[in-house]
Amino acid sequence: MTQVNADDIKFEGEDANSGHAPPRLDLIAAGFLFALAVVVMVASLRLPVPGTVLTAPGLLPFIAAGSLAAMAVLLGLSALRRHRAGVTAQPEDIRDVPQDKRTVALAGTVALYILALQVLAFQVYFSIGSVPFVLSAFEPVTVLALAAIIHTSWRGPLWITVLTAMGWTLALSLTFQKLFNIPLPGGF
Repeated sequence: MTQVNADDIKFEGEDANSGHAPPRLDLIAAGFLFALAVVVMVASLRLPVPGTVLTAPGLLPFIAAGSLAAMAVLLGLSALRRHRAGVTAQPEDIRDVPQDKRTVALAGTVALYILALQVLAFQVYFSIGSVPFVLSAFEPVTVLALAAIIHTSWRGPLWITVLTAMGWTLALSLTFQKLFNIPLPGGF
């Protein structure tokens, strides 16, 4: 059995060799994200509430959009602070071709993931003990897509990537199916 040297494993995430975007771009992004968050919050408030507020279908989108709005405000404040300090990006710092390729790969993976959930839809019902479960296309497709996404940013052993993807997928599946009682995409 071979051992992996810790120096051989390198995280190549979104922050690798990157600095801040120019303040103007961050301000534009902050404005767009804030507007998107407001639209989602308003739409989630318009959903009917069949039970209590805690079971409202718009609660999770509202919380997620509120979080996005808060992050957009922080991004905008950071951009304003950098703009006032006179920070600008150098032309050669704006494009990072390897990162652009990873971004295109990520977008392609997400598009293929969404398509696969629609095309490969199935459901298998089974029980473990007396607890019923549903296996749908969500689980295998999500494991594959998540492993591919993780692998584009992290060059660790593939078995760790796949186990991580399986763990997160299982956690998501059990949380939504058993805790929230919400069917996952990829079924009928």
